[in-house]
Amino acid sequence: MNFRRPKLRRLAGPAGRAGWGLSDQALSSLSNLAVGVVVARSSTVADFGVYALAFGGYTIALNVSRAVSTEPLAVRHSGDRTPEWERAVRASTATAVLCGLLAMVVGLAIAAFPGVPSKGVLIAFAVTMPGLLLQDAWRWAFFVVGEGQKAFVNDLIWLLAMLAIFLGLFVAGASSAFTLTLGWGLGAVVAAIAGRFQAGVAPRRQLIREWVRRNWDLSPKYVGEMLAVSGTIQVYMLGITAAAGLAATAGIRGAQVLLGPVNVLNQGIRMISVPEAARALRHSYRRLWLVGLAISAGVGAGALAWGAVFLLLPPVVGRELLGPGVWTQAHAVLVPVILLQAFGASNAGAFAILRALTAATRGLRVRLISSAVLITCGITGAYLWGPQGAAWGLAGASFTTLLLWWHEAHRALTHHRKTTPT
Repeated sequence: MNFRRPKLRRLAGPAGRAGWGLSDQALSSLSNLAVGVVVARSSTVADFGVYALAFGGYTIALNVSRAVSTEPLAVRHSGDRTPEWERAVRASTATAVLCGLLAMVVGLAIAAFPGVPSKGVLIAFAVTMPGLLLQDAWRWAFFVVGEGQKAFVNDLIWLLAMLAIFLGLFVAGASSAFTLTLGWGLGAVVAAIAGRFQAGVAPRRQLIREWVRRNWDLSPKYVGEMLAVSGTIQVYMLGITAAAGLAATAGIRGAQVLLGPVNVLNQGIRMISVPEAARALRHSYRRLWLVGLAISAGVGAGALAWGAVFLLLPPVVGRELLGPGVWTQAHAVLVPVILLQAFGASNAGAFAILRALTAATRGLRVRLISSAVLITCGITGAYLWGPQGAAWGLAGASFTTLLLWWHEAHRALTHHRKTTPT
């Protein structure tokens, strides 16, 4: 019996980290789901379409911050707490705050333009952006050293603070798209402050230049990759809006809000997948490949399973969550959006393999090609067949890019095996 224990211990470590990753992302996604639902119920279809575009802007800022601050941290400092990790965390979290400040300036500048609708929502996103990005940086810092429970507690603090603010707004009769979005962001600010005490280290702005310089071989490509992801979403959402109207944008975003658990699964696994892939690479190429396959298979199957369950729920559930107007648009595109989410989630394993191999150029190439395919198929579908055409076009493009991700991961692993001395 004893010969099985080392294997069980090897499985228990990754399983435990994955469990904390999923639990943590569940809380984070619950916060996003809550604000999406209450804003949808508190606004018109057109206003919710503007909220969807503003949320996309937040996603761009978040992904750029991760590319510059936390992605290099996960690739190069996964393991145990060390003095090097502490210095890296001080630098990476300070870099995240700087990204937040820059995003705040951009957001306020956009809101200042005359004729911009729902300016309050844009301002709410902008002023809380430094806290939002710092809170995310703390989560990554905890996961790279296997302290997922601290990330879970931090997201719990965010959720509880947000719910307290929401309760105060409803009691005072002051709930609106602006105040609810602001309350969501302020909850993240509270959690960001708590993260400093959980980590035992504080951001140090003097280390930002050193951090950027040391990771310059990776960060520009990661930024390009992340901009391609978030920018693609914004471009095809704007294109779909132009081709089929704000109702189409609201429908796709509404369906994505309902599929929040898919994002829980996807983002929760991605939070721990890069550190796990980096650990697997230290053991063998075979383990790295198997880890990647397991990640993608698990996330893809979970996404499809949740989508199938949601399709069986009574329509009244969707109407109660989103309101009749947004639900009507979302229901019409629910099946293709489920496939879009599932195919997109299934590239998580290939993504982790490329990150572990530091194949930044290959990752950027895949992102750029994928962007072109998604934008072309989404906007063309919207122009020819309206909202449903847009959603099916995006689903087909997502399947194509999934194949591309795994093709590039296989090539990268083969190249690394041939060129790395044994």
